[in-house]
Amino acid sequence: MHAFNLNHPNLSIFLQRTDLIDSLFKSKSLFNKIMYWVLFVLAVIISPFIIIFIFCFKKFFMKLVFTLPIIKKVTQTLSFFEIPLEYQFLVLDYHLKDEMKMNDKKQLIVGNNAYDKIVLCPLIMDFGRKNISEGLFYKYTPKSPIANQVGDLLYAIRTYYRFDVMVKDNKMFLTDEIDLEDGKREKLFEIYPFMGLNTQNYDKWEDIEKVLKNYFDDFKKDDAAQERRNKLWKKMGKLDSNMYNKTDGYYFNIFAGIKVYPQLGFDPYPKNSKELYKVKRLYKYCIDKRIPITTHCSDGGFKSGNNDKLTSPLTKWKNVLETEEFKTLTLNFAHFGSQKDKQTEWQDAIIELTKQYPNVYTDISCNDMSEKYYKDLENLFTNKNPQLHERVLFGSDFSINMLVTDAKSYNEYLETFVDYQLPHQTDMCENNPERFLFGGEIHNS
Repeated sequence: MHAFNLNHPNLSIFLQRTDLIDSLFKSKSLFNKIMYWVLFVLAVIISPFIIIFIFCFKKFFMKLVFTLPIIKKVTQTLSFFEIPLEYQFLVLDYHLKDEMKMNDKKQLIVGNNAYDKIVLCPLIMDFGRKNISEGLFYKYTPKSPIANQVGDLLYAIRTYYRFDVMVKDNKMFLTDEIDLEDGKREKLFEIYPFMGLNTQNYDKWEDIEKVLKNYFDDFKKDDAAQERRNKLWKKMGKLDSNMYNKTDGYYFNIFAGIKVYPQLGFDPYPKNSKELYKVKRLYKYCIDKRIPITTHCSDGGFKSGNNDKLTSPLTKWKNVLETEEFKTLTLNFAHFGSQKDKQTEWQDAIIELTKQYPNVYTDISCNDMSEKYYKDLENLFTNKNPQLHERVLFGSDFSINMLVTDAKSYNEYLETFVDYQLPHQTDMCENNPERFLFGGEIHNS
């Protein structure tokens, strides 16, 4: 998932995507698709009359606009983004406990299993400099320090474990502060963030190395899975928003892994020798410390240009994994290589990589939550690769997923997955994520 406030993402770049309209208008309903085109044609033909209508019937027009599915998607997504970041986990927790199907022990039922906890992995993205295209007056801005984004997220995690919420008269209130350790035991979420990193935003390797040592130097390649999880659990919820503490080890064990984002310009295997040196050192460090990497792998998302060649598992990432010293890299291709127009080249490439390399994973976040999608996924488990179910992770990409799927909430996305009763749900929900995050052996289910 993403834990943002509106200050963090580079929204101006997102809005300049040439395929944004296609993405937002995505719909399974043939009727909706036809209606969009009919409305577009009519708008062109009778645009002068529309302008007169809008001017004369402004209130009615606004009500009509807000009934359109595209506007509902955007409004629904913004309604969550506008929740202050420090309360977002509390809001998610409240609605899940209040509305999800759970047993008497407040455990979530998935297939034949009952779960006490849901793991959230908020993915920080390194947006770098937010310089905007020509034609706008306020087009220059300094680099937004990623430490500020980290600080906001850590404060939100701390708030989640130290407070509860209650709703009264349709208003939500914080309760009195609770004990941190009690909160960690009783709350629904375990939160393991991923640090965003783009090597191109650092002048030299030593600057990147300093960041990595600051956050990950306590990790060891031979950490047992429970030991790695314990390191993260012990630190979880203890840090506030002060990201300028200089105490050695202060920031250890707050991130479970690293997030890279090729659509924003991260190059997994650059031609430039200076850049290639930096990414190779990054991969070596991650292998030596057994740090998992999640890479954005769809042709959508935040895009600073046409960076599909950087994102594709067929090109740059294939070069990385074919390099002998990097073949054990722990790497998750997010979104299962989702492409528009139902293309499957990236998906097929990811499946082949899971066959060849022991630590390659993928997740189903921000994909269609339809019966057909889950049926197709079931067929992939059966026909494409007998071991594929050992490499697929459940994920949501909340709350961005509300823009491009039919999900109206995290609850609905989760409920749809649970209700379909997909084979190997235990692998997707528990065994595979545990192994990806913390290491360990494959469990058969």
